Amino acid sequence: MMGGMQRRRPNRLGLCSMALASVVGGATFSATASAEAAVSGRRGLEIEGARDRRGFFLGAGMGFGGTFFWYNDFLPATRVDFAIGGGVGKRFTLGADLHLTPYLARGGGVAFGGDIEATGYLFRGLYLRGALGAAGVPRRTPEDTDRKGLTAGIGGALGLGYEFFLNASAAMGAGFTYDARFVRGSRFPLQTLLVGLRFSFY
Repeated sequence: MMGGMQRRRPNRLGLCSMALASVVGGATFSATASAEAAVSGRRGLEIEGARDRRGFFLGAGMGFGGTFFWYNDFLPATRVDFAIGGGVGKRFTLGADLHLTPYLARGGGVAFGGDIEATGYLFRGLYLRGALGAAGVPRRTPEDTDRKGLTAGIGGALGLGYEFFLNASAAMGAGFTYDARFVRGSRFPLQTLLVGLRFSFY
């Protein structure tokens, strides 16, 4: 009975984490829709149009979500990331993203990772982001839910969201990230879903 109670606690914490992530994501996208990314121009505030992202940039962000092992089994997690890179065109950037992922469950650990990422801006601030690299992932499996610790995973991530400018050089992006990492000996990747914010300075 005690083992059953211990297994339920991460799920309750996970549900709270996913609920918080959904609220943050919804509130952020509502704010971006209403503000329509107004920026200062020659005639005062202007609605954001195409932006030139060429040149060096820095970014930092935070996300909330969890790593899924099965449809009803996951570890809640947060992620903090730091990005550095440059724009190779008005609507395309390349860079490196270093991230730290603390798992919000006993024995989950704190995972480190790094990816090479590319971001394309499809329409105004709407972006699609792809990344390849390595990161720490839980050793836990669907067959062994009590296994603790971390191991190395190889894979990448896909992100979709919207970025709008706060002023002439600072921007805030809100989006969803799907992360998949393959572990040696596993048939399927460990999958993580996150919703979060990133602030970028061009």
